Amino acid sequence: MSGTSSTMAPRTRVDGRRNALAVAGVGVAALVAAAALSPAVVANGPELCPFARMTGLPCPACGLTRSWVALAHGDLTASFTVNAFGPLFLMATIIVTVGAVAELVTGRPILAQMRRAIANPVGLSVLVVWFGYGIVRAVDAAAGWGLFPSIV
Repeated sequence: MSGTSSTMAPRTRVDGRRNALAVAGVGVAALVAAAALSPAVVANGPELCPFARMTGLPCPACGLTRSWVALAHGDLTASFTVNAFGPLFLMATIIVTVGAVAELVTGRPILAQMRRAIANPVGLSVLVVWFGYGIVRAVDAAAGWGLFPSIV
C-alpha cells in the first residue's frame, strides 16, 4: 500500500504544476488583454456570450470583459456600470494568477489552498449573489425597466 502512495506523489506534483501553469497562463493572458484592449474596441466589439446571442438577454458574466478593460484603463465607474462584479473578479483573477505563479516558483500547493478558501460559505455566498444579480439584470432587460444599462 505504501508503494501506491509513493507512486502517486510524483504524478500529483506534475498535475499540480500543469494546473498551476494553465491557471497562470490564462490569468496572465486575461490581464494582458484587459490592459491592451481599448475601451472603444470592446464597447462595440463582437458579442461573444452564447447565452446573450441565443436569448438577447445578459448572463451574469456579460460585461465582464468591458468591466476589466475599463478598470485596467482607470475608469472605475464604467467598470462597475457594465458589471458590478467585474472589479471583484478582476482582483480575484490577479490574486489567483499570482498564487499560480508562486506555486510554480515554490512548488507549494498554493492553488489548492486558495480553492479551499474560496469554497467556504462566504465564497459560495458571493457566487449566489452574483447569479442573483445576473437574473435580476436579465429580468430587467426582458421587462425593459431600465434599472441596469443595456450591455447586450
